[in-house]
Amino acid sequence: MAILKIEKRGNIILVDNRFRFLLGVNYWPRKTNIRMWRDWSEADIAEDVKLMKELGIRAVRFFIKNEDFADENVNIYKDSFEKLDKFLRILEENRIIGFASLIVGHMSGKNWRIPWTRFEDLYTPSSIEKTCRFIEAIVKRFKDYDGVGGWILSNEISLVKKAGNRDEALALLRAFSKTVKSIDPSHVVSSGDIPNEYMQETPNVRDFVDYVGPHLYLYDSDVVRHGYTYSAVLELFSNDGDIPIVLEEFGFSTHQFSEDSQARFINEVLYTALAHGASGAFIWCFSDFPHESDPPYEWRPLELAFGIVRKDGSLKPAAYIVKRFSEELREVEEMGIHEKFKRFSDTSIVIPFYVFKDYEFIRYRDIAGPQLLIQPLIGAYILASVAGIQASMIFELDIERAIKSKKLIVMPSTIVALSSTWRKIYSYVEGGGAVYTSVIRGAANLRALHEAPTHLWTELFGVENILEAGSIGYKIHGLTTIEFVKDFGELRKGDKIDIEVQEPIYTYLAKAIDAETIAIDKNGNPVIFKAKRGMGTAYLSLIPIETIIARQETIDWSKNYYKIYESIAKETNIERPYRCDNPEIEIAVYKGKESDIAILINHGYEKKAKIYTQNQIKDIRRIGGDIVTNLINSTTIEVNAPKKGTAIIEIKH
Repeated sequence: MAILKIEKRGNIILVDNRFRFLLGVNYWPRKTNIRMWRDWSEADIAEDVKLMKELGIRAVRFFIKNEDFADENVNIYKDSFEKLDKFLRILEENRIIGFASLIVGHMSGKNWRIPWTRFEDLYTPSSIEKTCRFIEAIVKRFKDYDGVGGWILSNEISLVKKAGNRDEALALLRAFSKTVKSIDPSHVVSSGDIPNEYMQETPNVRDFVDYVGPHLYLYDSDVVRHGYTYSAVLELFSNDGDIPIVLEEFGFSTHQFSEDSQARFINEVLYTALAHGASGAFIWCFSDFPHESDPPYEWRPLELAFGIVRKDGSLKPAAYIVKRFSEELREVEEMGIHEKFKRFSDTSIVIPFYVFKDYEFIRYRDIAGPQLLIQPLIGAYILASVAGIQASMIFELDIERAIKSKKLIVMPSTIVALSSTWRKIYSYVEGGGAVYTSVIRGAANLRALHEAPTHLWTELFGVENILEAGSIGYKIHGLTTIEFVKDFGELRKGDKIDIEVQEPIYTYLAKAIDAETIAIDKNGNPVIFKAKRGMGTAYLSLIPIETIIARQETIDWSKNYYKIYESIAKETNIERPYRCDNPEIEIAVYKGKESDIAILINHGYEKKAKIYTQNQIKDIRRIGGDIVTNLINSTTIEVNAPKKGTAIIEIKH
């Protein structure tokens, strides 16, 4: 039996030495749901998998429900292996690869028994030893099947029992990875945990897993920001291309939202995943389920209707989106996406050190929670994208990689950065780089009062901090105005940006020492500064615009917030190959020698817009999607975008 090789190479997953986007679904059988292994029906499963193949689905993530596979002493039930054998052979016959989640305690709002361990013992050495014995038995038996694509430790194991600390979680992940790789080096491994827990922290798990697989179910009061947030979070987990990303779960139930809305959302996110370099995306889930009284559906009715296929086997609108996307994938893969066409970025947004690493008495993750901490990163990503900047994100402790390769480093709404980071940034700026930093003392339930964002106020930024001793900070609330007192990139002296600050935010006051004052607020306080240092430039903003737009009920794009980023990009000669005149349309670029692949994502409602190109272009060709494009002249493309519409276009230059 041939072994299909699935491997990590750089920041992508390859299937037999080729990039093939893992267009996938999470799978329980339509007719038997979580009772798959207990109420086995080979015919029903074969029917499901045949339909998957017809829709162009290439991969499934499936679940080894532990109580159906082994007893308290990790003795494997023979009939369960026979069923798994048949399932993998069905996948093989349909040329679909399976990613097995091996420890399934949690599933769909219920924690299920793991026979050989108590939940509270999950991270103890004796429990880890038994868990690895179970994993070893499965991997040894099935590693040579072409129906196998990879091995996933768990399904959201932190919802069964959260590890007491990072070391405890990584001990289990390390043991799992070592066990699998010692037996099966031909397939990839990942953790399967929820995104805000230790086993999905890219800088801490990159030595143990082949890809990071976030599970994203995001909500927002702003429909456009909601779409952009998926883009931003994928960039966050990628860590500037540090590791492959597979969007392991995403979706919404059609008991929450309409079928048409679900289809638009899946369309938006599939193209977003491809645009941001993900190696795959697995929809939750393949089908709806008919048995509404089964646990956990009795108390979680939304779980009955996440599918792209209805419980009677008919197709929802989302299924047609998946089929179309699968057909378009083949063409971009044949063109050489990730080989002849590569993503580029000359700007990195810095992920603060305290998001992924513990320091004594730095407890912002515990106090505020990961979601509040990453809001400034999301805001910064949105502003950069709208300004036409192709931006990545990078963990602060990896910043030397950005210093070597990027023209602009963005540190948004900074509470504090490491002293060593500031010293590295200072040298980077002196050598010709540019840094933009905004600062903050408090927002929402976070108050960083006994803190300073930097010790290089004057040395790097050319200002003096003049906040009064003991003050909780300079309060910004309600309508505030940034007035530019000098020409600044795209902005002219006298231009104003009005900002609605919907909750109190606390920041700093400063005066220029040898920096230029670029802008003042409505009270005449300087708020944006520019300092030349060596061959480079340091920009400082006392208005944490990223946090503000991330926390607004809705963003009013007529206020032109993004022009601050646009002006910095212009002053620092950041390459912006394609810019849209409507901020709701995101453009991601894969650069080639004679042409580029541009992926357009309309995160908002139906609209017409124009895309302006930095260089002259000869022609455009639409590869896929539902946005209509038309070349008006050598530097302008007209787009007609439906709500949540998308397009893949080749731009010849």
